[in-house]
Amino acid sequence: MKTKSPQLLIWSLLVALAAWGCEWFADPSPEVVRVTLEGDGESLLLVTSTEFIATNNESGRMTAQLFEADTTLISLPFDRSWNIESEQRFFLLAAPVDSSGVMVQVRIFLDGDRDFDRSIEATTEDPVRYIYLFNQQILQDFELL
Repeated sequence: MKTKSPQLLIWSLLVALAAWGCEWFADPSPEVVRVTLEGDGESLLLVTSTEFIATNNESGRMTAQLFEADTTLISLPFDRSWNIESEQRFFLLAAPVDSSGVMVQVRIFLDGDRDFDRSIEATTEDPVRYIYLFNQQILQDFELL
């Protein structure tokens, strides 16, 4: 008696490879960034942007030149999402309104996957900073002496 198991095995293998191949060609770039902020303060000054360039200086510190940004006074807890599908970048800066330090739990998700989860003491001199770039070059900013 002949069985069709070799043919069935080959067809199953082809279907599995086709499904894997479709995932291989899928666009890995994120479409949505979600930010949640919780803390012991009442409000924070929040600056967000998707239109900026990032540069590293000689000491390796990253800075951003914002071309357009939204500045908002937010109340904690805070939960909001932004569409970054076309720009593929996101900048966030969160600072206390007054000079006191505020402990902030920062969670940032890219398409639902957690990318950043830390408790940070934010001050006006050292605010919460987050820069995300997908497949983009970070410029080098060196001064010639």
